[in-house]
Amino acid sequence: MAINENKRRAIKAVAAVAAVAVLWSSAFSVSAKTNSNEGSTTTETQVSGSEEIILPDGDALRSNGEIGMNVVEGVTVDIKVGTQDYKSYDVPKSTVKDALDHANITLGEDDTVNKSLKAKVTNKTKIKVNRVSYKKKVKTEKISYKTVTKDTVSLYAGQKKVAQKGVNGKKKVTYTKKIVNGKVKKVVVTNTKVVKKAKKKVVLVGTKRKNYWMIANNPTSFNTKSSGGAGTILDHNGKKIAYKKVFSGSSTAYYAPAGAGTSIGDTVHIGGVAVNPNMIPYGSKLYIESPDGSFVYGYAVANDTGGFAYTGAALVDCFYPTYDMCVQFGRRNLNVYVLA
Repeated sequence: MAINENKRRAIKAVAAVAAVAVLWSSAFSVSAKTNSNEGSTTTETQVSGSEEIILPDGDALRSNGEIGMNVVEGVTVDIKVGTQDYKSYDVPKSTVKDALDHANITLGEDDTVNKSLKAKVTNKTKIKVNRVSYKKKVKTEKISYKTVTKDTVSLYAGQKKVAQKGVNGKKKVTYTKKIVNGKVKKVVVTNTKVVKKAKKKVVLVGTKRKNYWMIANNPTSFNTKSSGGAGTILDHNGKKIAYKKVFSGSSTAYYAPAGAGTSIGDTVHIGGVAVNPNMIPYGSKLYIESPDGSFVYGYAVANDTGGFAYTGAALVDCFYPTYDMCVQFGRRNLNVYVLA
């Protein structure tokens, strides 16, 4: 409670005390009497009680020897709490902590203040109290499985096989939000608990070298890409080649006189094969071998066709220069890789 101007003038008498007028309690009484002395008039205010009083700047208190209250110097400070506007408070000229206490502002366990609680306050000191709280939220999240590779001699070089499928795991993650004055300022992970372990994926990678054979030397070769496409394999020289598609099926061999023409106007040669052009377009660059790599026809080009191709009697018909070579080839299952 602040002293009004009339009462302030009434209690000026002794040494001035720089302060802001604040009365801590109504448990005292104030009375005044007016004295006239040779043209001058003074008003004395008598204060009785047993509480504490803070005097305004320039005011003074004269005791009659009967009152038992303390006189404290005071200041006016501006305090902002959370999202509220600044408000002025008349408080003792003491510390920030005392100012907050006298303003009946209680600090929460996590609240922060822009000044040290031990700092001294003066007129117009600005004190800002940040209301801080924390909120937790638990989410169930996926643990992605890892993929590991292992070399094996049970597969040829370039071949791969999944020995164990990967299975994702689960974990409960606790996120803690730091909320300052009603707004989220920070989110951190404060706890993680695995409820289901992930199971890694194991891929076997072949290291066995192919023990291949050819009925006749195939000199055909291409400048192929080393990556991309649907996959990669190693050719009979250990070179990695990329393919965009692969066909598997029973295949045969055919021969023709030297210089004989093919369906695209090419001449027959080892490395030229007859295909169904609706499946493997003319001019496609190919690599042909048995699924286990024991037989390699090698690099080839789709340059011919025949009735077999349209009836499905064979996947490809590989050219050889002699009948005996064709007989030796017979019929066998082949993988035909369409190169990227």
